[in-house]
Amino acid sequence: MKNSNQLKKNVLLICLFTAPLLQLIGDALWITHNYAYSWNIWREASCIFFVPVGFLLARLLERKSFIWAMIACALFVTGCFGVATMMPLFRLGAFYPIHEAHEFPEIVTTVLDKKLFAVTLFPLGLCFPLSLVVFGICFLRYKILSRLIGVSIFINGILFWLGNAGEMDKILIVGDAFLLITLCYVGYSIYNRRIKLVTSPQLSS
Repeated sequence: MKNSNQLKKNVLLICLFTAPLLQLIGDALWITHNYAYSWNIWREASCIFFVPVGFLLARLLERKSFIWAMIACALFVTGCFGVATMMPLFRLGAFYPIHEAHEFPEIVTTVLDKKLFAVTLFPLGLCFPLSLVVFGICFLRYKILSRLIGVSIFINGILFWLGNAGEMDKILIVGDAFLLITLCYVGYSIYNRRIKLVTSPQLSS
């Protein structure tokens, strides 16, 4: 049982590193504008690993506030699926013309204004940076792990929105790298403080 719990903890901590790393790789390929097919596959893969990260952050918050943990986790997971569902549409840019590198291919842009189609795409993805802001504020308010982590998670939400919705390439890469550093530090803090994530109904350090 102990080995099983340790394995689960290790998998969660691996996700803290893998998810932002895959996102960074995908976005690095994106800004070169030469990988119209492959860059979004890395982003889709990152979303898979981000889902456990959301549950982990919610687990850390749950001890202090179950309601805010559920709200932030729901936004985070919804955001992961929202981002992932947009990636196949961008992948069409490998086969259909686009006007600018940041745009959806023409076949998608021609229907964005039809029957509120855009509303089914963008709000779901925006839940991801919003969830980071919520997590950051809650981590600060309830003094979870450290003030530095709370501030960093909050800033990551802002950077993610600016880099993606704001289409700022430099901010996009800086934000991805900063998220990677932040989540790795979260993992380090969990190990350093020996926080129980699986076996105990309440977190302790």
